[in-house]
Amino acid sequence: MNLNLLLTELKNNLKGTVITSLVVVLYTAFSFLVYSSMKENLSKVTDFYYIMPESFQVAFNFHINQWDNVLGYYVTYFIYFVPIITGCYSIILGTRLLSKEEQNKTAEFLLTRPLSRNQIISSKLLTFFIHILCINLMAFVTGVFGCGFVADWEFNLKSLTILHTYGLLICLLFGILGFFITVVMKRAKAITGIGIGIVLGTYFFDVMIRVFGEVQFLLYLTPFKYINLEAHSQDYGFDDWRLIYFIVISGLLIILSYVFYRRKDILV
Repeated sequence: MNLNLLLTELKNNLKGTVITSLVVVLYTAFSFLVYSSMKENLSKVTDFYYIMPESFQVAFNFHINQWDNVLGYYVTYFIYFVPIITGCYSIILGTRLLSKEEQNKTAEFLLTRPLSRNQIISSKLLTFFIHILCINLMAFVTGVFGCGFVADWEFNLKSLTILHTYGLLICLLFGILGFFITVVMKRAKAITGIGIGIVLGTYFFDVMIRVFGEVQFLLYLTPFKYINLEAHSQDYGFDDWRLIYFIVISGLLIILSYVFYRRKDILV
């Protein structure tokens, strides 16, 4: 890892991280304001969901009487402002950190300095981790104060922490995947759209499978399957098989990124 390169990358990508953090915080805060304003008429609001097919309720993470608990309401929309919004930024950042060196024709300059390929990729990975961790911390803090505000601090903080840990893990997975895609491509240009497509594509694939319900085993092909969104349940906690999935896949992609980047011919 090279400190100067790390600090440079942290500064260069600060604007995108700040904007994404603001979007997530504002989205979360607005959702709590909506919940706070409709608590008195919650039964009328949830009547709409009674007419929805059960498969749709499962697909969009809603269950009857779930909104009686603030965490039940929160998890309904959590999937949109952490795994999707932050996940999209994660994969964009992951692809951009290395691809911009080739696009701006600075990769050759970096490699001719007294920097090894391992130092370059380590510095950029650490940059990625710091940025995504900061966004997720902002989302978590907003969730804590939002739940506290609308529920008079009567909510399960442990469950909220576990939920956001799952959110962080899937964001890291998407970003590391973007990093890996950049490494293996010979000319890593214009892959931002591919990254966003991966995040949104896997989410909508997950929803479609849940709605139609015929081939549920295909859900295991999507990372969204491995997020436990039952934070409103009494026995909510970490599941070993979910954690193993995120840790093993992310770790494998990181190792392969190092291997391929050390062998990669930089085309400038």
